[in-house]
Amino acid sequence: MKLILNSDVKSLGRKGDVVDVAKGYARNYLLPKNLAVVANSSNLKFAEALREKREIQAVANNELAESIKTALADAKIVISQNTTDEGTLYAAVSNEQIVDAIETFSGFRLEAEQIDVENQVKEIGLHSISIVLGPDAKFETTLEIIPETK
Repeated sequence: MKLILNSDVKSLGRKGDVVDVAKGYARNYLLPKNLAVVANSSNLKFAEALREKREIQAVANNELAESIKTALADAKIVISQNTTDEGTLYAAVSNEQIVDAIETFSGFRLEAEQIDVENQVKEIGLHSISIVLGPDAKFETTLEIIPETK
């Protein structure tokens, strides 16, 4: 069954893509959750408009990613946290804390969903984090956790 995706569906496609899926998957999951619409002639025109909009957004995201990457290129994002005597944190560093620190160091305000941390940050030291501004705009930066001074 041919469908047009209304939103990004992991392992299937992105918003505006025309996909061919099993009828059961379409009827039981994609259509009831309004993740897709049936591909007919009028919807295909709508899909083309979505794809064009997505391409424009991708260019803007790439430009923004380059600006943020340049701003953070030589800087470490530093967050101070309460720690135990062994150097572990009392609480893991949240994405909101990372967003606030990035704003402090670069002036750019991101969303918490745009921060991708592979493992929770629970120790002092250097940690690698990913900033994801879109499907094609992603880069790595360094986060440093230091003990809070009393």
